[in-house]
Amino acid sequence: MELSSPLRKPNVASHLFRQTSAKPIHLGDTQHINTSQQTASTHICTKAAPLPSHITITPVTAAILPSFRRTISLILPIRYPNSFYTTILSDPAASSLSRAAIWHDRSRTSKRKREDDLSRSQQPSEDQPQNEPLEDGELVGAVRCRLEPVPVPPSPDGNHITEHQIYIQALALLSPYRRHGIATCLLETVITEALRMHADVSGVYAHVWEANEEGLDWYKRRGFVVEEPVIQGYYRRLKPDGARIVRREIGVRDWLRMKETVGAAKDDAGLRKSGELSV
Repeated sequence: MELSSPLRKPNVASHLFRQTSAKPIHLGDTQHINTSQQTASTHICTKAAPLPSHITITPVTAAILPSFRRTISLILPIRYPNSFYTTILSDPAASSLSRAAIWHDRSRTSKRKREDDLSRSQQPSEDQPQNEPLEDGELVGAVRCRLEPVPVPPSPDGNHITEHQIYIQALALLSPYRRHGIATCLLETVITEALRMHADVSGVYAHVWEANEEGLDWYKRRGFVVEEPVIQGYYRRLKPDGARIVRREIGVRDWLRMKETVGAAKDDAGLRKSGELSV
């Protein structure tokens, strides 16, 4: 990857990276979002480690894109072109594999709710909006991935088999918000969305800076295998400049989580429809 060349678009790589000055943690990069078929906030993480109720995983919208960009720029050692971010809003493929983690300040939310309730009690009874705005939340994590074709030799009967893999371009999390399962949930959410859209996804991989032992350990604890050899010269602005590829196959748990998520989404849609019909 040539980061210094103005003629080549940098290969948006995924490399868990930690900046000691701001104490953030970076896990990867991504480039996908489907605004037409995804829920506004998605908790599809493992039942064994659900997210706290004040954390939501949400698609990237125009309103949160500046914060999404700032988070990645703060943590990652690569400066991505403007199109890396703007295509999330314009390209359904890039949109579907991008997510943000929002941390909601419950104390501020409760205070504002009490103020809203008091204000409503002093006004004539009218239909009021029910959704809580996200203005009380802080974007603390971001993920952006893309789908890549996997070269597969033709089958014995001559048919060409198509497979894809998920490439983690950027996965970043501010360090004060670690230990809550946020980064894991961001990654699981994107994997689930990719499986929902494509039945031929076979694996997921990322590049990690060779000196980032913390990042390598994070991936290994989640079933990734660290491949050899080190790719020398991958990070032109870092010393050492090598990268390791971490990779894992898509397994039964990934497919079960996807099916559970789709089923839950259908149940929620059915309940909303029933509520509308009963009015």
